[in-house]
Amino acid sequence: MKYIIIFINLVLIFSGCDSVFNTESKPDHTERNTEFEIKIVDQTGSAQILYGSDAVPGASVLIKSNTLGTEYNLISDSNGVVKLTEAISDLYLVSVNKQLTAEEMLQITGKELAFRKLVNSSSGTIQLRADITNGYEIKLDKIIAESPLVISEIYACGPPGAGLYFHDKYVELFNQSDSTIFLDGIMVAVVYSSSYLGLNYVDDPQFIHSKIIWIFPGEGSDYPIQPGQFIVCAEDAIDHTINADSSVDLSHVSFEFYKDDAPDLDIPGVPNMIKIYQVASHNDWLIGGEKGAIVIAKMNPDSLTWYDDQMLIPYEYVLDGVEYNDDPTELDEKKLNPSIDAGLTGGIQFYTGKTMERIPIMVGNKKILKDDNNSSLDFKVYNKPSPEYHNEF
Repeated sequence: MKYIIIFINLVLIFSGCDSVFNTESKPDHTERNTEFEIKIVDQTGSAQILYGSDAVPGASVLIKSNTLGTEYNLISDSNGVVKLTEAISDLYLVSVNKQLTAEEMLQITGKELAFRKLVNSSSGTIQLRADITNGYEIKLDKIIAESPLVISEIYACGPPGAGLYFHDKYVELFNQSDSTIFLDGIMVAVVYSSSYLGLNYVDDPQFIHSKIIWIFPGEGSDYPIQPGQFIVCAEDAIDHTINADSSVDLSHVSFEFYKDDAPDLDIPGVPNMIKIYQVASHNDWLIGGEKGAIVIAKMNPDSLTWYDDQMLIPYEYVLDGVEYNDDPTELDEKKLNPSIDAGLTGGIQFYTGKTMERIPIMVGNKKILKDDNNSSLDFKVYNKPSPEYHNEF
């Protein structure tokens, strides 16, 4: 049976929140455990068709305390309501998903559409406070495609105790589906923004802006990725422990980024990613060590358009995206549109050897990786990289 996931991330900020954290003026609001009610509401008309109401019943809701890290896993009732009991006033991250059968999607759209999500186009946190126990709403307002191919790991910070060595960076992909996917022509793009120049395109309603775009080689069916398979694209596909004892062996990985117009390494036997565009000043494929964002997309590269010195990727062709930051609570500094990734993973400093991986979950008897379009909740930091496997698989 096919399933479709309904997912939502939302900010609800209530006025007067400064006073919530003032324990001298309102100790009851911060120190006592409280029951909060949050309602899941659909604005697309889908719930009206299925249930005769805008309320979304049977939704799985994950709520995580920003201060304590405590997680609550809840299911919305027949009125679309979840009750968070014995919780403190705090800033909370929220993720909601609702699985629908193909038959239900047929009712909604007239088509049996797989891999679609109903999401909220906003991002952020919910401020729950003890003097306001109900009236919170999460509104679903947009349908987007859900990709069976996801970014499963980003290793970017560099190894410890090796000076400024950083050539062991990589990005890893995972096939979530039950079918073979061909990587041929899929793009790996680094999202562009510049705090120094004051350029941030997070609010662009249509396009990813990038100065680093590469694609997988192949003519359409040359490079398969099997169900449940991980593949790594490495900056340099070598055993980096030769240069840095605490680094990682990438000599066995599937692909590497070889920049043929620079003094770069080209490892025999490892297929090269194809450079579409990268600023000439970089001698190798490069991602930020502490902060950055990466997307994968599927489109004809000849259809890419320009904006100044950046190339534009329409959102409709983006398969997945992940953003990370050295402070993952700084959601106001996001560079990736919330419709692609509503959160931030990370919290990793340079040269610590740590990595960011999606969290494994069980769906039936199958283990997959969590993908609710919110890296704050989908990813976990591990102490060591795991190229072409998972730390918990």
